[in-house]
Amino acid sequence: MNKEEVLARSRKENRNQDFAEIECLKQAGKIAYIIGCGVCVIISLLQWYFTKTINWGCWVVNFSILGTVFLIKAIKLRKKHEILITISYYCICAFFLIGFIMSMRG
Repeated sequence: MNKEEVLARSRKENRNQDFAEIECLKQAGKIAYIIGCGVCVIISLLQWYFTKTINWGCWVVNFSILGTVFLIKAIKLRKKHEILITISYYCICAFFLIGFIMSMRG
């Protein structure tokens, strides 16, 4: 097998994906987790300081995103502990969703 055959087979298997771009997106996703959680904390603290109320909505969005990420990870990797983390995130999301609905009712 020559160099061209190896490269052709590699391109076919990887469907012309750019591994540097994929790695960059993974790193960006990890940083986005941290920034997203930080923004939720800042929004919640500011709302508590000014209105003495809790912003439930941003936490619903945050934990639904985290739950979905771990759900996809659990499906792809077939790891049981990822499923437990997914269930935990969705339970927290449900808790905040109930709080959000209750706050909307007054």
